[in-house]
Amino acid sequence: MPYDLEDRVVLITGASSGIGRACAVEYHRAGCRIVATARSLDKLEALAAELGGERIVPVVMDVTDPVEREIALRVAHERFGHIDILVNNAGWASFTSILRMPEEHLDRMLALNFAAPIALIRAVLPEMLERGSGQIVNISSVVGYQTIPRMTVYSATKAALTSLTTGLRMELKGTGVDVLLVAPGSTDTPFFQVAATVDARAERVARTKYSPQRVARAVVHSSRRRRREVTLTAEGKLITLIRRFSHRAADAIMCRVARSAMPAVKPTGECP
Repeated sequence: MPYDLEDRVVLITGASSGIGRACAVEYHRAGCRIVATARSLDKLEALAAELGGERIVPVVMDVTDPVEREIALRVAHERFGHIDILVNNAGWASFTSILRMPEEHLDRMLALNFAAPIALIRAVLPEMLERGSGQIVNISSVVGYQTIPRMTVYSATKAALTSLTTGLRMELKGTGVDVLLVAPGSTDTPFFQVAATVDARAERVARTKYSPQRVARAVVHSSRRRRREVTLTAEGKLITLIRRFSHRAADAIMCRVARSAMPAVKPTGECP
């Protein structure tokens, strides 16, 4: 049966821009009440002003900070009473090889892209199980299926999130709680602009890029139709298919993509 989105309470991380912001708009349009979280209060307030009404509350939250997570969840419950849908969207990347990656970049990606979603899932899941209803929506990436050089650690965090989603879905079978995964490809967001660059210049991974609005519509459609896993972009679907038949061919393709999309600022020796 479809999942009725009318009046559902949706908590979205990374809602100040890109896919997260677009998800807030689309879920709001579907009749949901929105808890929009991010580190940038002014951008969240601009979003709330744009949507208007009483169905959205902006909450400043660094998802890696346990205290800020607790405060945001408390605000959500004080304002709307509960949380029906959690959208784990916030993420960050550093472009370099594993050997050249600064320790703080490694720690931040692991904390933001993987540990924080687990913490939020563990925080909201008990109330969902008690009601016998709810949704966990994890925004992964095509590179979670097929690693790309110079984004190796980022790819690994998204692969971990993908695996987490699959395992959690099996654990929660029959509870009434849906666990969904959406894996976008190259999307027209500030992602590359805010990413860290150590020895590679980040440009774009694919020639064609989805708009955040198109990705958000797919996310909301997945919620409504309870689609367990969705891969976006033709390139993403194609490389995933190729990998099923030949890891060697898939690796060669992604090496070429890395050389084009993330050219090394200085010679690195990877992916000759």
